Amino acid sequence: MAFARARPIYLRLVPLTILLTILTSGCVIGRVYLGSEIPADLQSKITVGATTKSDVLRICGPPDNVRRQYDGDVFIYRYFRRNSSVLNIIEPVFTRLTIFSYSRVQQKADSLVILFDKDGVVKNFGYHEGTSEITPF
Repeated sequence: MAFARARPIYLRLVPLTILLTILTSGCVIGRVYLGSEIPADLQSKITVGATTKSDVLRICGPPDNVRRQYDGDVFIYRYFRRNSSVLNIIEPVFTRLTIFSYSRVQQKADSLVILFDKDGVVKNFGYHEGTSEITPF
């Protein structure tokens, strides 16, 4: 008659440890988009000395900010993107102790600034595209 060999205690605790880790962890992935996307082909749509305020409003929509200056107005457009991911492993019953925590946040923005003269015609503009630099998670 052969006796079954008892398994060591640590081998019996492995499934319990894995189950507790799964039950006590939390993962959150979030994306935030703020503002309206700025058209990509602005160079062909906005002409310095010819495009008016009404043309810009038709092309880009209402600006996020308007600055009044003595020699003309400034329209400012912004589009923000924020990607985040968070992983927390917490002991929820006795100590509520955080065992492991990881977070990653990326935030980038596109900006467009358009300068108008006193007659409402585009004097100059600048565009910076930053949202294309965000890497997918």
